[in-house]
Amino acid sequence: MHALEDIAARRDELNELDRALGDGDHGTTIARGAKAATDALRGADLGSVNDVFTLAGRAMMKSMGGASGVLFGVFFQGAKACAASQVLDAQTLFGFLKSGLEALKQKTKAQPGDKTMLDAVVPAIAALEQATQASAALDSALAQTAAAAEHGAQSTAGLLPRFGRARTLGERAAAGRDPGATSVSVFLRGLANHLPKG
Repeated sequence: MHALEDIAARRDELNELDRALGDGDHGTTIARGAKAATDALRGADLGSVNDVFTLAGRAMMKSMGGASGVLFGVFFQGAKACAASQVLDAQTLFGFLKSGLEALKQKTKAQPGDKTMLDAVVPAIAALEQATQASAALDSALAQTAAAAEHGAQSTAGLLPRFGRARTLGERAAAGRDPGATSVSVFLRGLANHLPKG
């Protein structure tokens, strides 16, 4: 998945964002997860689009470790709870992401505004739902979804983090964007950029 490669290519930027909030290794960690996912997908016998997301999530969870590995892994693996599909259209992707969000809610009490990946995930899903209700084609729906995720990630600048180690840093952690939310936005923009237009 080229969208995963896009995350890996932003490793240094994501590390820089994380230096203000934690250990400064989010970019390295998620780049490792993205590489593990792409490696797993290359050699896989995939029976559905669900399998692509599920396998990617499993590989990320195993390779990344820590809270970020669990959260990103759970989010991607939400696809396994959805009806099997051979085609990725806007409605299918909405189902995957909504299921992933429900799985995330079982792992974290974070809400939009808490400076986490949910600041990108929640508005992205809302935008995708609106696009599917308007019967938008996948390329158009993804463009709207990615834009909403990017806006959500940008909105984390200035917020005080409420979860993880960063919550102990107070105002020092407020200025920059959340690296997890930024990673989500990079992935969704990658999907929008790399999927065939139609």
